[in-house]
This record gives sequence, C-alpha cells and structure tokens, in this order.
Amino acid sequence: MEKVVWSATAILLLFACWSDIRRMQISNLLCAAFAAGGFIFQIAAYGPGRIWWTIGGVVAGWVPLWLLHAARGLGAGDVKWFAAYGAWAGASAALQLIIYSLLFAGGIAALLLLSRVPLVRPWALKLKWPWGSHPAHACKGAKFPFMLAVAPAYAMLVFYGG
Repeated sequence: MEKVVWSATAILLLFACWSDIRRMQISNLLCAAFAAGGFIFQIAAYGPGRIWWTIGGVVAGWVPLWLLHAARGLGAGDVKWFAAYGAWAGASAALQLIIYSLLFAGGIAALLLLSRVPLVRPWALKLKWPWGSHPAHACKGAKFPFMLAVAPAYAMLVFYGG
C-alpha cells in the first residue's frame, strides 16, 4: 500500500479500535466519512476511471462481512468499517484483511474456549471482561470486539506488503 493509503487506513483502524473496545460499536459517521475520503482520494489521485476500482473495494469489504452479520457473527459497524477500508485499499487488500481478521478472530475464540478448561478457569476468572458475559462461564453470549482481531491482521498485512 502506498503511504497515503496506509496512513489513512491506520487512522481509520485506530478510531474504530478505540470505539469498538470502549463501546462495542463503530460510528456510522466515522465509516461514512472515511469511505467518502477514500472515493475522493482515489479519484483525485488516479482520475475518474478509478471509481470502479473503489466501488469494487467497497463491495469486497462489505459483502462477505454482511453475510457474517446476517448470521449474527459480528456487528454492522464492522461491515461498514470494512467497506470504508475497501474504498481506500481496494478489493484485494480488503479480502486479504478479512481472511487474516477471521483467522485472528478464530484464535481469540479458541483462547476464550480455553478459559473454560477447569485448570485454566480460576485464572481466567481473575481477568476483567468488559464485553458482556465472561467467557470462562459456561454460558452463551461471550463476545469480544472484532477490531481486536482486525488490528493484528492489519499489522500483518502492512508488514508483509499487502
């Protein structure tokens, strides 16, 4: 990714992480403003022909996560965030980030399941869990902010030149 795109998407990620960790919600205004900024940047930097590339990025970021949202796998803010990211980074980077994020989310989910193992559970219960039901309890509904999986996935994507 070029420096402007990397900087803009890093800022988008920081704001989204802050919001998601604090309130388990990502602002519509944040996503809309960054998506609009992505369109403006792509057209200003590369010309009007870049509109289809940008639309492809939005769709690639939106569709797979909308399907997960419809299955109640994540919130609508995450869907909009990935659409805004796609406007800046394009379809290929959006799809790569989705795959990496889902892999990190799976790792987090495995750790949450591990917290229910009898030997681990006493230590897990000592950790404060601000996002609903504590995962060490044998009940449904343990949640975590998806941006906790997106942040390391983004770092990996940038580090490896995605």
